[in-house]
Amino acid sequence: MGVVVDAHKKSIEELYDYLETRETGLATSRAEKLIHSYGYNEITEKKKTPLLIKFLLQFKNFFSILLLVGALLSFIGDFFVSGDEGHLIGYALIGVTVLNALFTFIQDYRAEQAMNSFKNLLPPKIDVMRDGKEIEIEAKYLVPGDIILLNEGDKIPADARLIEAHHLKVDHSMLTGESEPQLRSVDCTSEKELESRNMLFSGTLVRSGTGKAIVVRTGDETEIGKIAHLTDTVTVKESKIKKELNEFVKVISSIAIFLGISFFIIGVFIGHNFWHSIVFGIGIIVANVPEGLLPTVTLTLSLAAQRMAKKNALVKDMESIETIGSVTVICTDKTGTLTENKLSAKKLYFEGVSYDFDKFHKTFYNAEENLYLHAAQHKGFGFLIDAMYLCNNSVIEETTVLGDPTDVALKELALSQKTVDSYQNVKRMCEIPFDSETKYMITSDKTEYHHNAYIKGSPEVVLKKCFYSVKGNSKVKLTEAQIKEILKENLELSKKGMRVLAIAYSPTNKDDEEILTNGKYIFLGLVALQDPPRKEVADAVQQCTSAGIRIFVISGDQGTTVAAIAKQVGIIDGKKPVIITSEMLSKMDDRELKKVIKHGNMVFSQALPADKLRVVKALQEMGEIVAVTGDGVNDAPALKAADVGVAMGKSGTDVAKDAANIVLLDDNFATIVEAIKSGRTVFDNIKKFILYILTSNIPEILPFLFFVLFDWPLALPVLIILSIDLITDMLPGISLGIEDPESDVMKQKPRNPKAKLLTPKMLLRSYGVVGPLQSLIGYVLFFTVLKEGGWWFGTSLSVTDPLYLMAVTTFFASILVTQVFNNISCRTLRVSALKKSFWKNNLFLIGELVGFGTLILMMYVPVVGHFFGTSKFPFELIPWMVLGGMLILIIEEIRKYFGRKYKVGEVC
Repeated sequence: MGVVVDAHKKSIEELYDYLETRETGLATSRAEKLIHSYGYNEITEKKKTPLLIKFLLQFKNFFSILLLVGALLSFIGDFFVSGDEGHLIGYALIGVTVLNALFTFIQDYRAEQAMNSFKNLLPPKIDVMRDGKEIEIEAKYLVPGDIILLNEGDKIPADARLIEAHHLKVDHSMLTGESEPQLRSVDCTSEKELESRNMLFSGTLVRSGTGKAIVVRTGDETEIGKIAHLTDTVTVKESKIKKELNEFVKVISSIAIFLGISFFIIGVFIGHNFWHSIVFGIGIIVANVPEGLLPTVTLTLSLAAQRMAKKNALVKDMESIETIGSVTVICTDKTGTLTENKLSAKKLYFEGVSYDFDKFHKTFYNAEENLYLHAAQHKGFGFLIDAMYLCNNSVIEETTVLGDPTDVALKELALSQKTVDSYQNVKRMCEIPFDSETKYMITSDKTEYHHNAYIKGSPEVVLKKCFYSVKGNSKVKLTEAQIKEILKENLELSKKGMRVLAIAYSPTNKDDEEILTNGKYIFLGLVALQDPPRKEVADAVQQCTSAGIRIFVISGDQGTTVAAIAKQVGIIDGKKPVIITSEMLSKMDDRELKKVIKHGNMVFSQALPADKLRVVKALQEMGEIVAVTGDGVNDAPALKAADVGVAMGKSGTDVAKDAANIVLLDDNFATIVEAIKSGRTVFDNIKKFILYILTSNIPEILPFLFFVLFDWPLALPVLIILSIDLITDMLPGISLGIEDPESDVMKQKPRNPKAKLLTPKMLLRSYGVVGPLQSLIGYVLFFTVLKEGGWWFGTSLSVTDPLYLMAVTTFFASILVTQVFNNISCRTLRVSALKKSFWKNNLFLIGELVGFGTLILMMYVPVVGHFFGTSKFPFELIPWMVLGGMLILIIEEIRKYFGRKYKVGEVC
């Protein structure tokens, strides 16, 4: 059996025969055999970049190039000036570069693997007929001959020929460029397959309606598969964080190169050997380059994505982690996001009387009038139950009802009054699916005795189609007074946060969709369903308020229903809330809309998809950073337009998930807040690393400055600088990238998206306060050792003199100890660092142990000491180092205290 040619021209029976299938679908055993013939329904991925090439690409960043050039110059210098140990510096610089590249490569690889595994949590699925039953399978298991069932919001999983279509419209824009959804039918309308209405193509989207189709091509044989193989390059947009890092690298590298060249020129000018001056210049450059920056950023983003995934937020691209930390407004749905999406019937309004539903006894009763309702005793009530069951697309599997929560609640209610057997011989003749714009659903159902049309939907919409109402076992004309009474009841129920549906029916003998749409229906009653708020949402809303984030609830439900839920979770208060309906919104121009949405939280009711998009664009024009939630096909434009689109993983359509940046696996509003917290923490942690690593630049640079300008003994040779940057500072610095969020992270105003990673305040703190203080402490102890050993200014001192080695080791140990206290301080930007647990960040503890382990090796292992030029130093100086470190910590704690109290002095 080969590929089907001209499937659009063949009759359905011809296709059935050719593909050896029927309307009941393939047998599972045959489908499994066909998988071996056709392969999985997947497009073969383009050849990936080999791992070796990915690793080598790590060396093209500016820091790596800078260090490799430094290594080359060190080797050249050693060649011309033997005994200067320039080759050791060269090897060390190459080692730094390779380790840096290796770490970044491993983290990138892990992040890529993690993202791929997260995506597999949401494999595309499709409803198919197999063995005569409707089942759901992963789309990759589809084979030619499968019968697929399509609903609004589905992504079409393979090329297929339609065999049934009901108001089916498909978005072909990704294939043909046509922006308007195209109406599909079972008829062949063109000689060209792409233009014939009876064909569906893989990757296109069902915008509305329902359909049934037979798969004719899968995988690489589909139209989109052929196109994919013509494309072999993908342009990846550079993220904001990368742009920020590149800018930071340029600033720091410019400083490093300027200082390095300046020291080289000064050294040559005052008479130092040319190649000696080159080595000093390299030392200055190395001292300024934060070698751990790129691994830290990679690790921070990777861990943030993993942390968010553990909390049910699947990040589709790293840039969204950055952006969501800046969000100022969240536009959220109500159902399933703020609420549990577990609807259950609570009230029924029938013949002017309101009834409560007793789920335990399965009865409707009115306590005031002591009235009970039974389908067997009341013909009109029986029709109402029939409408709940039949105007419904949920399905029953064994004893469980599955499907849309509203349909599930209605069918369960119907089954409390009648049995499934009551509907065994009912045949659906026609269906007009629910649409977010029309706000109703109609079905035409026929039995041996009845042929009725049923409608359910928004009370305001359904009542416009009703001319009669039931009274006893007959129908009577629906009066204006009755309509007002019905709408009043609807308002009272919706004020309690219930979703209210109106239900009506009409006897019919025709299944023309236009007749069904414009029929004269008989009003049966109102059904009120309750969907309680999620327990964790109220706390999440409070966190948003504290964080300066506004919340807009944009829902298709009635204003009073939406407002009731919004009030229960704390989005709006008890005062008269501002509720904007779709009709009100349509009468506003953009200037009026912006004026209304300028302050506070808002509720939009009976909103159309276009309304959500308009609100999002208006907010963005006002400078707001907007996150939007959505689950339906029509939410896709707003999700794409938003700064961060957030789709629902459980209830969301494929279209919505494709358009979004983040997918919530639990459909929970509180998860969005966790994602915002993670986004804010990413920037906080990168800044913490920068603060920490820049501080030690000063005690690394000043020794060269004083050596060149004042002929002081060099307190910190290049190899020890490398040991600080590569070993003793590296792991403690990286540990800051995995710090948990600070307790006040959700009490800060949203981050300005234009804010820079490196700010003047950060430079002042590192280069103007803490760094000089570390240098002062180090030099006091350095000269103390020299003085007690008999050296004073003007006396010569060899670099191999044991006294010099002891003083150098003392200076190094001083930096190491004071950096421990600096690291402790940098673990928080605003709150007191003393409140942070020392035991939660294992990498911090490991890093400090590695640092002190390195110092011990330098002191007690002769080979290591000879390599670095170190020795033992007086332990009685350690308390002074600790006191110096404590002084740094105290100064930082005072700064943070006044920063919290007076909102001044914040570093970030």
